[in-house]
Amino acid sequence: MPVEVRGPSTPKARNARQLGRFRDEVARRKFLTAYNNALAAWPTPPSQLDVETPYGTTHVLAAGPESGTPIVLLHATAVSSPSWFASVAALSKDRPVYAIDTIGDAGRSTQTSRIRDGVDASLWLADVLAALDLDRAHLVGLSYGGWLALNQAWRSPDRLASITSVDPPGALGRPSGTFLVKILPDSLLAKFAKSEKALHRLLRLLNNGTLPAQPLLGLSVAGLRTFRARQPYPKRLTDDVLRMIDTPTLLLFCERSPVNHAQRARERSRRLIANAETEDIPDAGHMLPVEMPELFTTRVLRFIHDIDTRHHANPPSDE
Repeated sequence: MPVEVRGPSTPKARNARQLGRFRDEVARRKFLTAYNNALAAWPTPPSQLDVETPYGTTHVLAAGPESGTPIVLLHATAVSSPSWFASVAALSKDRPVYAIDTIGDAGRSTQTSRIRDGVDASLWLADVLAALDLDRAHLVGLSYGGWLALNQAWRSPDRLASITSVDPPGALGRPSGTFLVKILPDSLLAKFAKSEKALHRLLRLLNNGTLPAQPLLGLSVAGLRTFRARQPYPKRLTDDVLRMIDTPTLLLFCERSPVNHAQRARERSRRLIANAETEDIPDAGHMLPVEMPELFTTRVLRFIHDIDTRHHANPPSDE
């Protein structure tokens, strides 16, 4: 399906309240300290670059060799690209890896124009891939990043070799009503009373009952506390939209994550996405790449290897 032609909002239409931004300079410095602490956990320091898009400057971390079909990583809400510290070594061993700071969320990207919906999100990401000169890339997204990957696969799939979506919120399944009621008091306390205890309880729910270890804990708290995110809500993808996805897709659902009912989301995906592999991960919480990095990287790399092997064995006719 062709992408809707749309430009970014004009300068007159821009409003600072509609753009992702740090609360103040002190908050920005606090977040960047947590960002750098997490980046120090990478096995080797990545290259850092900025690419320009009509929606603002996007910051990218680059690792691995120059050859091979690249992997592009899209992080979960609030934790930015250094959060891939536990899995980046394996992912970048034999191919280049680019970890993107999602615009509108906490990170080193700077938003200048509003991302209004899924159309804008796909245009922004297509611009980033073009600026990086990536004609064929494996997109791997966690949580909100998983929603972005699915959104890209049906709106703008031209540069995608495959997508991997890990526990995407909203797109395929829904959390239970019981869970939403359960988190409401702590959500209010964390947001309005700035309760650290309430925020920690919410993080435990997402992370299999345990508080994330450092440096992820510091990065999560800093991202949630210092930044006013402005991103499209991860809307549920309709049955017709899921049937349109033709890009090879790997969907990993974490059975102990509250974000989805894993079995229902998997069954819906399997029924509607023709070119998809799906898997439930027993005993896994929401942050699978940190909680079970070896399982995560082994599964993703096996899928990507199979896709690349088939591509080289049967290249498109115009190559």
